[in-house]
Parts: sequence; C-alpha cells; structure tokens
Amino acid sequence: MANPVDRYRSTHLQIRKILTPYTARLCPKCAEPCCRKPTKVREFDVLIANACGCSLPSANESVTEMVNAGMQSIAGGSCEKDEMEPCDYLGEKGCLFPDDLRPFECTRWMCSFLRREMKPGDMRQIRDLLHKLGVLHRTILDATDPRRSGR
Repeated sequence: MANPVDRYRSTHLQIRKILTPYTARLCPKCAEPCCRKPTKVREFDVLIANACGCSLPSANESVTEMVNAGMQSIAGGSCEKDEMEPCDYLGEKGCLFPDDLRPFECTRWMCSFLRREMKPGDMRQIRDLLHKLGVLHRTILDATDPRRSGR
C-alpha cells in the first residue's frame, strides 16, 4: 500500500488529467480569474511541495494577505476584483506548483464557468476524486501536526 503522500500526489494527477482540457480552454480568457490575491495557498501546501523536492517561495506573505482580506470582509469591507493582484504562485505558464502537488484549496475550487462547461461524467469523477483528496489531505495533516491527532 502506498503512503498517503504518494496517494495524495496520484489523486492530484487524476484530477489534473480531467481538469486540464477545461482549464486550458477557459482560464486564459477568463474575465474573473481565480488565481488572484488573497490566494488560497496555505503554508502546508508550500511545505509539502518543498518536502517533495519542489522549490517554491514561502507562503507567509500570501497567508497574511488572505487573513487581512478575511478580516476586511468581516468588518463589512470588500476587495474589488479589478484591484486584486495575481497569486504569487502564478507564473507565465500557469501555477508554479507541480500538477501532483497543487494547493489543496485551489484544487478544490470549481468556478461557475468550469462547472457549467464540465461534462456530467467528468463532474462525477471530479467529486469522487476531490472527496478522496480531502481524506488524504486530512490524513497527512493529522500525521504531521501533533495538535490535530486528537480530532
């Protein structure tokens, strides 16, 4: 039986195989791109990618921006989409994370444009794979954070 990180990476690749034809067509011309700040990238995403040999910048600044945007929203403020900058992990050719280690929340996010275009069979497969990815994500988090072990 493969370890949880190997299964996590394999599940990501299965998800990417289904999503890539859609995202390749929809994302470049999207008027409301989701790869913007505040980013969905968490420090754990960067840590696991770095532990697997991928060199990425720290997520500290991105996480701080996400928290600040959340606090602004709670206080009744909002961010105008036009003013948001691209995610720090978005390069000229797309996401800087490898396909098998994309940020968990970014992978789970399915925009309305993608949901509208996706074939029903692909959507069913994606739902199943996202559930599996979530279970593996929790397993890895629980194994790496002793404070989570009692949950």
